[in-house]
Amino acid sequence: MPFSLASSFWDLLLWCFVLAITLGASILLVLLVSLTISQNTIPSKCRPRGSPTHLMIVLGSGGHTAEMLYMLERMKFAPQLYTYRTYLVSSGDNFSADKAKAFEAQLVQNSQDHTHNTYTIVTVPRARRVHQSYLTAPFSTLQCFWACLSILCGLHPGQKLPKEYSSFYPDLILTNGPATAVCVVAGAKLIRFFLCLANITTLCLGLRTTSTSASTPKLRTIYIESWARVSSLSASGVLLLPLVDRFLVQWPAQAGRRAWWGMKRTQYAGWLVI
Repeated sequence: MPFSLASSFWDLLLWCFVLAITLGASILLVLLVSLTISQNTIPSKCRPRGSPTHLMIVLGSGGHTAEMLYMLERMKFAPQLYTYRTYLVSSGDNFSADKAKAFEAQLVQNSQDHTHNTYTIVTVPRARRVHQSYLTAPFSTLQCFWACLSILCGLHPGQKLPKEYSSFYPDLILTNGPATAVCVVAGAKLIRFFLCLANITTLCLGLRTTSTSASTPKLRTIYIESWARVSSLSASGVLLLPLVDRFLVQWPAQAGRRAWWGMKRTQYAGWLVI
């Protein structure tokens, strides 16, 4: 009798192990397939004339912030096209917040249109502080990820998006790292995944939506690898390569990389900061 009970226990444990492996493999397969489909989907380039565009700019502090703002200046950033900007900075990063304010002040000075009150600076907890232990880093990263999700969904108390915007979701997210960028892009990808599931469910149930904003591409992401990365990707770049919609590099040796077969390749954009 004891032998029979022990045998039943090990059989049950084996079946649970097999079930866990099967479930994990299925989830991984769905994740890989959904990432491949999402990254290779080409969004419509047509937007209604005069429609407001919400741009989120992730400022990664220090050199990342300097590179980002310099690239925006060099491209002759037009506030008439990106009618509302949200700057996302990490807690304690007063440098990036001040630089964003100075950049917006310069836009007002150079533009003939009134661009004041068309931007917001929001703060999220740092994903990982300098010299922070790797044991506690996952907890701070989860805290940052949750804050990024709330901002992407328009639930952050510091957001002041005008009423003419039909959705709190930003149309485009522009980032060049580091850790906070991973949280923002991963959050955007997660939201898009569930929005896709909701649309599929709606189609299966035969329901129709009357909202035109539902078909407008939202939460598109562009990652620009740092000019300092000549022959290898940064840690943030490696993590974001399978997630972002466009991955721009500034050195020819970095062009053509991809996360795995079937995914989009990195695109050589030339020197953007010099």
